[in-house]
Amino acid sequence: MRNKIFKILFTIICIFFMISTPNAKSLKTIKEELARDEANMAENIARQKTIQNKMQQMNNEIGDIHKKIQDNQNKILESKAKIESLQKDIEAKQKEIDNLLSFLQVSQKDNVYLEYVFEAKDFTDFIYRSAIVEELTKYNDELIDTMYSMIEENKALQKELEKQIKESEDNIASLQKSLKKYDLDLDDVLDEQEDIEAEIKARKVEVAAYEKIYRDNKCDENVDITKCVNVPPTDQFVRPLKKGTITSLFGYRYHPTQHVWKLHSGVDIGGNSMGTNVYAAAIGRVSAIVHKSSCGGNKVYIEHTIKGKNLRTVYMHLHTIKVKVGDIVSIDTVIGTVGGGESYDNCSTGPHLHLTVINAWSGGSYVDPYNYFKLPGLGGKFTSRW
Repeated sequence: MRNKIFKILFTIICIFFMISTPNAKSLKTIKEELARDEANMAENIARQKTIQNKMQQMNNEIGDIHKKIQDNQNKILESKAKIESLQKDIEAKQKEIDNLLSFLQVSQKDNVYLEYVFEAKDFTDFIYRSAIVEELTKYNDELIDTMYSMIEENKALQKELEKQIKESEDNIASLQKSLKKYDLDLDDVLDEQEDIEAEIKARKVEVAAYEKIYRDNKCDENVDITKCVNVPPTDQFVRPLKKGTITSLFGYRYHPTQHVWKLHSGVDIGGNSMGTNVYAAAIGRVSAIVHKSSCGGNKVYIEHTIKGKNLRTVYMHLHTIKVKVGDIVSIDTVIGTVGGGESYDNCSTGPHLHLTVINAWSGGSYVDPYNYFKLPGLGGKFTSRW
């Protein structure tokens, strides 16, 4: 029984360590991750081209529809001109008919007017002339009926053309709406591309720094990074600014510039002007630097060992950067200055510091900075780093 209990406890302990111990990272795995990121960048470029081709196709389609609308508008003008011409012809024919009718009316009153009206020499001549007048009248009546019919056909044509124009305009509106969506998607892809390029460039510098450390410490590429790279240990984080106001918390929020719900990966600290000094939150080693990312601006990544745990702090929207990869920093080290709102940084609206905590030196996931920092709640202010 005692052995059985021991086995159960041993199994639980093993499972606990399997769950709680993160996968080891080595220089080799970091290089593999970099290669995957570069492959993702190629996929992103392909996606960008696909969206651009689709947008071009839709623009061409909109151009064709505009041409069709113009053709239909011209046809409507031609139809209106034709109706106007037909109406004039009808008026002229109507006058002719009226004159002919007046001749018939005169001829039917008395023979005394026959010679006067038709210059008929005899009754036979009169009958002949009357028949001609009747035929002409009948012909003109039929012609007028035909012209009225043509007018109605042209009016119906105008209605059909106007309907087609309305459908074309609706089609254009729908295409423009889709085009706007594709344009936004393209903006996202381009922003993502800029971010990927900036991140990959920073990762390459980071990998180069790790390679030097591995060489200096004579470590094999498969060795766990935490066993080859020495980062001075410490007990806690301190605030990276001497004063500030908490303007946004960790968690999902409606993004102020992208206008979508997404994870806010850290805490925003406002209340400082552009150029205010930003300090390292603890002793550590600068592992990566990103310059002018389209979402986050200038960024500094610092590795820390806090009570034996490997953590990374990230400082975003920096106006200037005052450290380089590989530097060992302390809480007195100015790593950069407050920025935000720069033209290249599309994810900020004004000066502030975005502070992020990651639960590993390489890779890892975002964690709420409140788990490690003493910070007031949303809207709260602080006036010291402690």
